[in-house]
Amino acid sequence: MPLRVLVIDSEATSRRQLRQDLEGMEQVLVVGELREPSEALPPAKGGIDVAIVEVPEGSGEAAALECIAQLLKTIPGVSVMASGPGGSADLVIRAVRAGAVEFLPRPISRDDLAAAITKMMRLRKAVPANDGHPGQIISVYATKGGLGVTTLATNLAVCLAQESPGNVILIDLDLHQGGVSTFLNLRPTYSVVDAFVQTERLDESFLRSLLAQHSSGLNVLAAPAEIERSWFSPEQIHDGLEVVRTHFAHVVLDLPNDVDSGTVAALEDSDQILYLVGLNVAAVRVAAAGLAAFRHLGIDQRKVKPVVTRATAQEEVSLKQAREALGVPVFWRTPNDYPTVVSSINEGTPLVLAAPRTEIARNFRQLTESILRGVPAPGQSREALPSWFRRIWAHTDGRSRQTGPVPFEERARVGSLADPDKADPIG
Repeated sequence: MPLRVLVIDSEATSRRQLRQDLEGMEQVLVVGELREPSEALPPAKGGIDVAIVEVPEGSGEAAALECIAQLLKTIPGVSVMASGPGGSADLVIRAVRAGAVEFLPRPISRDDLAAAITKMMRLRKAVPANDGHPGQIISVYATKGGLGVTTLATNLAVCLAQESPGNVILIDLDLHQGGVSTFLNLRPTYSVVDAFVQTERLDESFLRSLLAQHSSGLNVLAAPAEIERSWFSPEQIHDGLEVVRTHFAHVVLDLPNDVDSGTVAALEDSDQILYLVGLNVAAVRVAAAGLAAFRHLGIDQRKVKPVVTRATAQEEVSLKQAREALGVPVFWRTPNDYPTVVSSINEGTPLVLAAPRTEIARNFRQLTESILRGVPAPGQSREALPSWFRRIWAHTDGRSRQTGPVPFEERARVGSLADPDKADPIG
């Protein structure tokens, strides 16, 4: 079947050129040319696959954006490409947030048009990667900064992508300090905000148009380049992840430290939670408080897998003591290799690629294999805790006595569990 295209453009010269270029492409059929966005719906209802809509700056912009929204709402499966002044980044963002999957700077070159049409054809043929089975969501989370959340998330995602190229996505949900783009040396045009603020329009073609591609085969939905003042609602997180996991076998989430309702929603939807812990008294206390908050919020403890980061023989808290204080087994530990980690961050290359023969790179690959095998975490009793760890629990676990899930409006009261101690800059 040919790709049926409707052109909506105020300039007669531009419409003629678009028709000429489109008719020169194989498997493309121009079904109509219109001057006004308000005229689009009647011919579109006759059946179209793609609409190319001019979005001018200033006068006419609102009508064009409304046209995009109405086409997406009314025409099943349609994809919309916007065209407009190429120098206006804000206009591009507004068009994408209205639902456009591509933005063509004016005047539209034949090469840009051909690349966009090829992309539409590829997306049209795409099928869900998992044959109807939802992909696995793996969250990387810590209650305090400086424990290496982004380092672990990026390297884990790259290792998964090497096992299944094109079928893994890394999502940076930290709207305030997201660092995935820096760690992967990417300059994405769009962000997770463009996807999750309009989940009612988030189909596969729209989602893939927002992704940045890493050379490892990893797909990335980055945090915004500028700090966002807002946060995601639980509904936006649930709906967005439901769409994403339909099209990817593995979804890795880099989560912020704050326990807001959006983060809680992501943790609830996760199949596994890699919960990062440091081996000092303050870090263990904060980690214990986090687990208490999880229980208070009704998050399934069976999917929480504590990961001790940067473990050395000289730590003030042993692995056994940490396990006893947390009340759950330590699932994994990563070695301390500060120089390798900092060098990989500065280069913008994950250490599993930049320094594959190091101990920490091997450790991350082994962690990936362990996750893929689905190693269960056995239960652990809290009965025989040393007295000073009992004091930690007494200090942190008082809120965990309530059982059952807590309404979202109550969750905001839990607040941030970030440790006030100074954190180092590693992810």
